[in-house]
Amino acid sequence: MAFVKWLFCVLFVIVLNHQVQGQLGLPGNNYIEKQLLCALDKAPCDALGRQIKGALPEIIGKNCAACDARQVANARRIARYVQAKYPDVWNALVEKYAKEKQ
Repeated sequence: MAFVKWLFCVLFVIVLNHQVQGQLGLPGNNYIEKQLLCALDKAPCDALGRQIKGALPEIIGKNCAACDARQVANARRIARYVQAKYPDVWNALVEKYAKEKQ
């Protein structure tokens, strides 16, 4: 459970960093896109990508059933961000990881 909490914090920082960079006009999409592609098995994974990929079955596949209220709120915030910025990737993530709950 501590791992999931840590992962949510890391993802939140990545999203926040991306939003700040976007407001400043700095490039920042590459790292986020690399992590998303890793989760879809379409790019190599670094350590963070492997952790994200490992947590997605719980977050998407089990609807974050083992998460506390703060983790659920963070997961929703991150999900809204990915849905808005990368809708096709979001749909692919849901398709891939929702199947794992069956």
